[in-house]
Amino acid sequence: MRFRINKHQEERAYSIVVSGEVNDDSSWDLLMIAQAMLSMPSCQELIIDLRGATIDDDVSGLNTDTLVSVFEEGLLLKNRMLTVRIHDDHEFCFYSDEKPTAQTYHYADVRLDTAKMYCKAMRWLEQEARLLTH
Repeated sequence: MRFRINKHQEERAYSIVVSGEVNDDSSWDLLMIAQAMLSMPSCQELIIDLRGATIDDDVSGLNTDTLVSVFEEGLLLKNRMLTVRIHDDHEFCFYSDEKPTAQTYHYADVRLDTAKMYCKAMRWLEQEARLLTH
């Protein structure tokens, strides 16, 4: 497998153009590179172009479930778009069209003895949950 990385000047978009034979190992290498590129602050859109590549039948890294699990966190943290182009001019896109999700922590002011009581209750619930699964 060979690939070429292009940066589009007008937009904050990058593309990875893949050629040659893509096997299972090289597909995972490609996904790791694409994941790192999509997490760059300057990358708003990433295009993976597989139209010039020959993909083996046993490749497990390029199905939609794997792509979603690999790129899910990157798409949720920032407004980004991932496009995968395959043979016969088909493509599928993953994108987050909302503002980045911010982690919010809601704390309440409680007394120390009340917090200790809730802590004991949470430990008891965790222990009960473990017993239920076995």
